[in-house]
Amino acid sequence: MAWEIKIKKKAQKDLDKIPIQYQKKILAVLPIIAEDPFVGKKLDGELTGLHSYRVWPYRIIYKIYKNILVVIIIRIGHRQGVY
Repeated sequence: MAWEIKIKKKAQKDLDKIPIQYQKKILAVLPIIAEDPFVGKKLDGELTGLHSYRVWPYRIIYKIYKNILVVIIIRIGHRQGVY
């Protein structure tokens, strides 16, 4: 069962700034996250409740809403600055 993926405006702006070859890789993994959103790493500290999926050298930061089967992409950015 696939989850619905929604991308926040900020995440879309982040994505638009990334080189096209990486944009394609990031968009290609969204169906993987939709199929099993728990595949990403659970974050802690200030980012508790969020998950991160690695698309080297970028990260997709997202929140899972189990009750409505929705994944919201919050940020997309280079691993050094996205957290």
